[in-house]
Order: sequence, then C-alpha cells, then structure tokens
Amino acid sequence: MKVTVTARHVEVTDVMKDYAYQKARRLERFFDHARKIEVVLDLDGDKGFKAEMIASMVRGQVLACRAVNVTAMAALDSVVDKMERQFTKFKEKLRERQPRNQATRSGPGGGGSRIGAEGG
Repeated sequence: MKVTVTARHVEVTDVMKDYAYQKARRLERFFDHARKIEVVLDLDGDKGFKAEMIASMVRGQVLACRAVNVTAMAALDSVVDKMERQFTKFKEKLRERQPRNQATRSGPGGGGSRIGAEGG
C-alpha cells in the first residue's frame, strides 16, 4: 500500500509525516485491499488543523473522511478512527455480497452432492 502525506498552508515536520505514515499503515490490519492512502494536512484558519484521508481501493472505490481539531496529531487520530470505521463497513458490505454457503453450491459436474440424502 502506498502512503502519501502532503500539506496545505502549513509546513509539515518529519515528526508529523512519520506519525501520519504510521497511522495510515495501521489501517492495513483492518482491510488490506487498499492501493493507496493519501493524507492531507491543512491549517484551517482559527479552527485549528484539518486532516483528510483518501483511500483508493483495489476495484476503484474511494473512501474519504475529514476531521478538524486543535492540533495536527489530534486531527490525524480522529481521521484515522473515522477511516477504521469506514474500512470495517466496507469490508462487511463485501462479505454480504458473497454467497454465504459456498459448500452446497454445485460444482462443474452439475448436481452436487448432499451428505445423508437417500439415494433413489
């Protein structure tokens, strides 16, 4: 997974970059089908720092979230929490689309077999 950290209207220190990178890499344990994650830090006037996280998935889906907080680290923490929730929801949606009981599906030979069924 590729992680990019950029900034607008603020100078990003190495400490903030490393912190954002580590937090973004932590998301892999929730869902590992993300191609890239972009983290954007912005100085949001008198409100503090705004953090955006944009995740591009394998099949072209895009998940995005934003958070505003007084410090950049706090904004990153809250945006990562939001992205964790989005990853788990996305993963659950993918699971719901898959057939639940693949063992009873008939194979290429047709009919399939049922254990314990009486034969004619």
